[in-house]
Amino acid sequence: MRSDISYKDLSGLLDNIKTGKVAPVYLLYGNEFLLEAAFKRLLNALVPVAEQALNYEALDGAVVNIYDLVERLNTFPIFAGRKAIAVHGTNIFSSEANVDDLLGKAEEAFEKEDLMGSAVYFLQVLSMARLPLNDAGDGDIASLLRNTFDIGEKHLGPWLNEVADYCLRENMTAPTYQDDADVLTEAIEAGFPETNHLILTTDFVDKRRKLYRTIKAKGVVIDCSVGEGGKTAGRRQQKEVLKAQMREALKTAGKTIAPGGFEVLYEKTGSGLRNFNNELEKLITFVGDQKRIELEDIEQALDMTKEDPIYEVSNAIGERATQKALFLIGRLLKANFYPLQILATIINQVRKLILARDFIRCSQGIGWKRGLSYGAFQKIILPELQKHETELFPGNAHPFVIYKTLQQADNYTFEELAKAMKILLDADIRLKTTRHDARIVLDHAILEICGTSKLSRN
Repeated sequence: MRSDISYKDLSGLLDNIKTGKVAPVYLLYGNEFLLEAAFKRLLNALVPVAEQALNYEALDGAVVNIYDLVERLNTFPIFAGRKAIAVHGTNIFSSEANVDDLLGKAEEAFEKEDLMGSAVYFLQVLSMARLPLNDAGDGDIASLLRNTFDIGEKHLGPWLNEVADYCLRENMTAPTYQDDADVLTEAIEAGFPETNHLILTTDFVDKRRKLYRTIKAKGVVIDCSVGEGGKTAGRRQQKEVLKAQMREALKTAGKTIAPGGFEVLYEKTGSGLRNFNNELEKLITFVGDQKRIELEDIEQALDMTKEDPIYEVSNAIGERATQKALFLIGRLLKANFYPLQILATIINQVRKLILARDFIRCSQGIGWKRGLSYGAFQKIILPELQKHETELFPGNAHPFVIYKTLQQADNYTFEELAKAMKILLDADIRLKTTRHDARIVLDHAILEICGTSKLSRN
């Protein structure tokens, strides 16, 4: 099989892996949506899901140390089987030739109010320019970059100053510039244990670099770029991926779906891969032992978990999804939601999680365990809840909503939730009695409560 393929040819690659034809390194680049879907399938083919807790490591490409990565690649797995090390969002292919691309990604993230994501790309550019962050914060950033690189004006806007201010507030620094590509190239050429496999994901690559040519020679490059045809072609490709994801998930769960089911699900969830998968998982859980998912099941299951925008923050906190919660708070503040209103929502969610956590550890909740199916919940836990109308289970609460709250409570210890209430009380006092920026106060509370993002903890 060719060493450079399109994501459309992924099935053939996965068939090769099943027969033992495995490469030491895989590079996936291009559209985030298609890349994420291809990565999941590749990882599951290399390392069975049941073994990933022991034989899979996920590293953040923005902060990974190249020498630590090489050491991990040359360390045999503790348990038998293949070991996969993934470096997500690697910037190792970055060069002065694609500074415009990096700035474009930074501006795109800024427009989505993802300041952390924008800062990562921005600091990469500063690193390549050998510019300390303080210098950028004190001067005209656009002029500094224009004088350093041969770039146009397309992405040199006022937004740069806002991102620089954010980096300074968060005490972030531009990493010391070094060409890690040469180090990794040498490691790939030297080889590492046959049990170990490296997966790199990135938005774009510079195909002129030696590292790219080495990976293509020694491993497999998977192009996840959206083909010609603009937005229409992109949407068509995304739908194809979502349909494949749905078929795979339903097959694993031993279920089928009524004709038109995909269209109804797609209409309700949109084209986001992660959201589509999350809602599909909820739907499969909701129908329990039922083998066929009907259209009315989709309507009922998804409508009951659909919230107003402000309550999306609650779900993000329950999921312990730090970056998602930070993004949603920024969006709400920009939409002129009152900071204390947002804080009250967060307090209410933590209070519900405390009640759920308390129920789990009491005698009535002894049957609850992580991973309990919705069907088992209805048979074992729900009767105990229905004996008494409690704050956790008021008379008008749907059982599935309570089930999701108990699931989210498993993401925290009781001690963590008790500490969270103290953090929120402090935030309430700061918002009411000081002139602290509301965004900083709320972001700090989220970081203290949720800790590292869900992605980085997996």
